[in-house]
Formats: sequence, C-alpha cells, structure tokens
Amino acid sequence: MATNYAAILGIQNKWAPIVFAVIYFLLLLWYLVQGVRRHGWVYGGLAFFSALRVVSYSLRAAMASNFHNDAFNRQMAIAYEVLYNVGYFSLLLSAHRLLHDRRWLAKFNNATNKGRSPRHYRATGAFHKGRIMELLLLLSVILGAVGVSFALGTNTGRTKLGNRLNEASTYLFLVATVVILVLTFLVILAERSLRGAIASSSPPVNTSEHAILLLITALLLIRILFYAATVHQRANGQPTPTSQIKQTAQSNEHLWYPLAALAELLTVMLFLAPGLVPLRSMVMRHRRGNTAYPGPNEKERNGNTTGAGV
Repeated sequence: MATNYAAILGIQNKWAPIVFAVIYFLLLLWYLVQGVRRHGWVYGGLAFFSALRVVSYSLRAAMASNFHNDAFNRQMAIAYEVLYNVGYFSLLLSAHRLLHDRRWLAKFNNATNKGRSPRHYRATGAFHKGRIMELLLLLSVILGAVGVSFALGTNTGRTKLGNRLNEASTYLFLVATVVILVLTFLVILAERSLRGAIASSSPPVNTSEHAILLLITALLLIRILFYAATVHQRANGQPTPTSQIKQTAQSNEHLWYPLAALAELLTVMLFLAPGLVPLRSMVMRHRRGNTAYPGPNEKERNGNTTGAGV
C-alpha cells in the first residue's frame, strides 16, 4: 500500500511554499551582499539559513505537486525534514553570534578587569564563547536527521525509535532557544549597566535595538514551543481537538504556517534593522582593545596601572 508522505507531513498548499521560497531568495541575495561588504559572520549565517529555506520550501512545493508519487515523495520528505532542522540550527547560531558580538561591544571583558562585570558573566561565559551552544545544536541536528530517516523509512521497526529521536532533537533545540533567551537578557542588562561607565568609541545603544532583540527571541520561542508542544502528539498520530480532519498540529498548515513558518520569516527580517548587527571590523577592534587591559593580578603588580585605553 502506497504511503502519502505529503499527507503525513500535512503538505497540501503548493503556492504558499513558493511565496516563502521567493521571499527567502531575496533575503539570501541581501544577506550575501551584506556578508561580503561587512565581513559579518551573522550575515553569512543568515544567508546560509535563507538558502536552506529556499531549498526546503521548493521541496515542499514539489511534494505538494507530486503527492501521488510514493517513492519520490519519501526521499523528498526526508530531505525536506533534515534541511529544515539544519536551517533552524543556522538561525540559532546566527542569533547567538549576534549576542556574542554585542557582548564584546558592551566590553564585558573590560568590565571584568575593572571589577564592574556582573557575576553572572562567569557562569555564562562558556555559552557566550559558543562551544557548548555549537555542540548542543550539532547534537540536535544529528538526532533529528537520524530520527527522520528512521521515522519516514521503509523499515517499520525503526519508526518508534525515529519518533523518539525526533522528540529528543526538538527538546534540545528548545534548551538552546532558552539559552538564547537568557543570553539576550544578560547582554541587554550589560549594555544598559555599562552605558557611560566606560569610555567607548562605539555608537550608543538604541533602546529600539533591545526591543528588536527581545522580539527575535520571542519569535524563536514561539516557533520552538509549537514544535515542542506537538512533537509527542505527532509521534503518536493524535489529531488536533479542533480539526475536522485527522491531522496532528504539526501537519495542520493553518497552525504550522503562522506559528512556525511565519515566525521564522519575521525573525530573519528583523535582522535587517539598521545597527542591530555590529560591524565585524568594530568587533575585532574592540577585541584587540580588550587584550590591552591588565588583569587583576597584573594590576596588583603594577599598582594603580589601568592599562591602555581603547
């Protein structure tokens, strides 16, 4: 008996993914230009995310148009799900890198050397450096890719394991998003508390930038909370209570597009806000400036020496 993988994933509308693919293609061109002109890692990550979304939505449109082709649909479904997870991986890394760069411009290290750093910085320093975040997201992508291949594969004995791996991947993405939320608040608090405390050549932080950072985090949370709240339902094939057809919440396009697809698109478009992403040259200049400040031990040896200025 043929399996309609498009129906399993709730893929019905072929025009909506085409519209999203076109929008992401335009964003891809913009972020590529910005990445080349400004040498920004954040823009490179957003360009990569946009490229993956162009491919993902193209696959989604193709599946909606060829739902009757079982073999074609299965391979497309696996590719679509894997690329979609990798895309969210790239989006979270871009958001994390943005916070990382703004953290340098807030002069966390300078404040540490001068005794003005918040105590919570030491506890979150590993997440700011990115290694733990990268490992967490990489594990999420690997579990998700293996889970999708098992859940949508021809070996029915692995279906349950695949669903469990998908659940684990989704919950790890949720943890990573919560970390982004915490780091966002820490960066905002640092920028506000250090405003005017240290002489700086960087432009003053606009309050609207903080609002945009919070909105980006809120949209990321909406997206991942939708998946986290429905991943178990999808694994068990439970229908939505309000749906007239037997669809799970994740396969209901009336829920998926506003809570997942649109939330991601708005997130990426918020990165277009002027001044939100620091210039790479400015970040590197401040990082070099941070190394000029002596640490506490060196201060004790040199008496009242405060180190070179910015």
